[in-house]
Amino acid sequence: TKGHEGDGSCYNSYPNCPAVEDVNKDFGNAFYNDHHFHYGYHIYAAAVVAKHRPEWGRKYFQQVLLYIRDIANPSPEDKNFPTFRQKDWYLGNSWAAGLMSMELSPHGREQESSSEAIAAFEGIALYGQAMMDAFGDGESYESARLVRNVGELLTSMEVSAANRFWHVWGSKSAEGGDVSSGSGKIHVNTYPSKYTKPVVGMMYDTMASFQTWFAPQDVVSYGIQLIPFTAVSERRDDPEWTRVLYPVYADACEDANEGQDGRFCEDNGWSIVQAGLLAETGQIKEALDLASNIPDIWNSDGACGNSRTNTIWFISTRKPDDVAVAE
Repeated sequence: TKGHEGDGSCYNSYPNCPAVEDVNKDFGNAFYNDHHFHYGYHIYAAAVVAKHRPEWGRKYFQQVLLYIRDIANPSPEDKNFPTFRQKDWYLGNSWAAGLMSMELSPHGREQESSSEAIAAFEGIALYGQAMMDAFGDGESYESARLVRNVGELLTSMEVSAANRFWHVWGSKSAEGGDVSSGSGKIHVNTYPSKYTKPVVGMMYDTMASFQTWFAPQDVVSYGIQLIPFTAVSERRDDPEWTRVLYPVYADACEDANEGQDGRFCEDNGWSIVQAGLLAETGQIKEALDLASNIPDIWNSDGACGNSRTNTIWFISTRKPDDVAVAE
């Protein structure tokens, strides 16, 4: 690929690295911001390829480990990467901010998409399992097993933290008592009753807010807690929460479409997310109908990485539910 000079060379190296000059460039990558969000997609893709082409997985095992070591290195003996770069072991969630937040916020570290953090660690677990199968035994097998175990631990912690800090439902306030979630477990709403949104868009060290970095529309704050739809989504999204969220999401999508030629959600992939969310409420047929009526954006940037096949797979494998969507 061509470098930024257009001559086929890449000059993106220290000290002549544009990203080092601006914390807002490349989402702050040079300042270690958002590494798990972005690298997680590469790791997940590597897991899929290694599952179906184990010879590829064996050949590029060390290269993929560079991604994993960057965001989830478990070894203090590794001199090139810190241990668990993004992880907050006390709260259980990750932080997207690296050396500093992109806005230099006085509220400290922050994280926007809890779901992308979960998917990153899910990808690590899946890659470890795929490579265990690829190696069969020996020293490399044990390395792959450690990768799987680390991924499973981080995924479980991130799911728990998302349900505590990003997914808002249950009792009206932390003081209002417990209510039973759709899974039969007791869920306590972390936030006071004055916070009425079903999600937190961005959580900081000292603040929870309903917003995103990149768009003011409400539907974006909802949708960024749902992408991508993968197998772990079934553990991530409590059915009770999805029934609370769906009607709010649908209304927010309609609001966003006003003044945008009626296509904001379609052109930016949020209609695809709406169909997946509807399926999570148990409305499988309705979700398939909704997905079928989405304009042909699947091969464009507007699909936000969602393929038609993945969307149909996700919808079709959700659990039907006779409980009506919350009004």
